[in-house]
Formats: sequence, structure tokens, C-alpha cells
Amino acid sequence: MKPKNVVIKAEPITVHISPFGFFHYGKEFFDAAKGFKQSAYYSPAPYFLYCRSIELVLKAFLLGKGVPKKDLPKRNLYWHDLEKILKKAKDLGLSKFVKITPDQEKEISKANKYYPSKGFEYFEVIKAVNAYPELPDLLFLENVASELVTHLESFCLNAN
Repeated sequence: MKPKNVVIKAEPITVHISPFGFFHYGKEFFDAAKGFKQSAYYSPAPYFLYCRSIELVLKAFLLGKGVPKKDLPKRNLYWHDLEKILKKAKDLGLSKFVKITPDQEKEISKANKYYPSKGFEYFEVIKAVNAYPELPDLLFLENVASELVTHLESFCLNAN
């Protein structure tokens, strides 16, 4: 499928990433998480991969709904804050495409205690010693990412 809404200018070079690009990367993070071999020990990898998938697919939706790309990395707006991104997506009609349950939102909130601060990327001794308190349920994160990838694909691929 040919991507839409990609603009490249030569002086200076400007690239406008479309919802397609964000969605594509989000799906790749989801696929990587699905291929992760879970062990008996805690690993931050699948948590990070599912959260990144959720973030990117929701941001693809925001772009498709007209949110400017320049607003996405702003700390006071969206940044890597899954709760803020989800809230804006819901305000823009996410529920017409996919329903996020209260239990799923609760797990996203738990993930948000780790994800924006790089808690799934950098080793933190205090959290490790305390057995990573309040970790989100990995199955819920997987389900949210799966539903977003499945139900937003057509919208994101066809957004202008």
C-alpha cells in the first residue's frame, strides 16, 4: 500500500511523517513484543515494546485527526505520556474505532508510572529490590496494543 501525506522539501529538508509512518512503527513494536520469549524472570522488554506500540498507534490516530506533529513530543501536551495521549484520542472519537475498557485504562495508568520516565528502559535498583511495584498486567497491555493495531489500521493508512 502506498503511503499518503508524505512531503519532502529540499531547502531545508522537511519531512512530514504521516499517520501511516507512526502506525507502521507502532505495528512493528507490537510484532516485536509478540515475538518476545517470556522467561520466568521479569524482563522490561515486552512492557516497553507494548507501551511503545500503544503510544505510536495512538499518535498515528491523533495525526489522522489533525493534531499537529509538532505537538506530539511536547512534554506539556503528549510526549510519552500514555494517559494524556489516550485522553486526547478519546476526545477525538477513538471509541468509534475501538473501545478501551476501564480495566485496560487502569493498566495503562500503571504502565504510565514507568514508561514516560524510561522505567522499562533503564535499570532502577530500588524498583528491582522492591519487585517492581504496581507493574501493569502484561496481557492487558498486549490486548490494548492488539486492539489498537487491528482497529485503527484502516483509519491510519487512509488518513490525509
